[in-house]
Amino acid sequence: MVGSPFWQATFLFVGLVFVIWQTWRGWRAGLFRSGVNLAAILLCFVMGFLVAELTAAPFGGLRYLPGFVAGVVVGGGLGVFLLFTIWLVGALTFKQTEHYGFGPLSFIWRIGGALFGFLIGLALLLGSISLVRSLGALLEPRVEGRELAEAPDLHARLTVGVVQLKKSLELGPVGPLLVAVDPLPPQFHRLAAQIGMLTGDQEKMQRFLEYPSIQDVLQNPRIVNLFSDPELVRAWQDKDVLKIFNNQAIADALKDPIVAEELRKVNLSAALKFALEPPSPSPSPAPKKHR
Repeated sequence: MVGSPFWQATFLFVGLVFVIWQTWRGWRAGLFRSGVNLAAILLCFVMGFLVAELTAAPFGGLRYLPGFVAGVVVGGGLGVFLLFTIWLVGALTFKQTEHYGFGPLSFIWRIGGALFGFLIGLALLLGSISLVRSLGALLEPRVEGRELAEAPDLHARLTVGVVQLKKSLELGPVGPLLVAVDPLPPQFHRLAAQIGMLTGDQEKMQRFLEYPSIQDVLQNPRIVNLFSDPELVRAWQDKDVLKIFNNQAIADALKDPIVAEELRKVNLSAALKFALEPPSPSPSPAPKKHR
C-alpha cells in the first residue's frame, strides 16, 4: 500500500478550514472564553501526562507495558474529563462578544478571542496528525498490503483507510514537515508499530509471552486465577475492554505487592525486541568422525 497525494491534500485542506473555523469561533466567543478553552487543552495535556506518569510509577514507568497501559487509561480519561469540565464552566461563566456591543473594548475582545481560537485549531490539528500516525502505525501490520477497495467489511475498510491516510501524511516533500511538527516523540510511534506487529502475529505474541519476566508474571498464582474467572474470560472473548479494566479480580491482583513487583520488572522494550526478532537458528550437530 502506498500513500495518496489526494488524501494528503484533502487532510490539509480540511485542517485549514477547521483552523479558520476555530478562529471565527474565537472571534465570536471573545478573549476570556477562548482563553479558557485554550488553557483547558494545555492543562488537560499536562495533567493527563503527570497523572499517567504517577499511575505508571508503581509498574516501573511508562516504558513498561503495565505502566504504559495504566497511564494511558487513567491519564487519558482524566484529561478528557477535565477538558469537558473546564469547557462547560467557561461556556456558562463568560459572555460572547455580541453581548459586549461595539467599540474598542469589544474589538480587543474579538481579536484576542480570534488569536486564541487560531491556537486551539492549530493544537487540535497537530493532535489529529499524532492520532492518525499513531493509529496507522498500530494498525499497519494488520493490513498486509491490502488496498481500500479490497477490504471485505466496514471495520476492515476503516483500518485500511487509517493506514493509507497515515502513509499519505508522510508522503512527498510535505511529509517530513508534518512528521516534524507531530507533538508525540518518534519513540511513541515506534512503540505503537511494535505493538501492532506483536498483536497481529500469533507466533510473535507467543514469543512475547515466553519472555522470562513475562513468564514470571503469568506464573504468579494471582494471575493464574484470572484465567479461570468466567466474567473475565467472557469479557476477553467479547473484546470488551471496559469490562476487563473494571474487573474486580484484576484490580485485586494488581494491588498484590508481589504482582506489582513482578510487573515492575517487565522491560517492555526488551520484551518486544525478543518477540519481534526472529529466533536464532540452533546450531546443527557436528558430524561424527568414523575411524
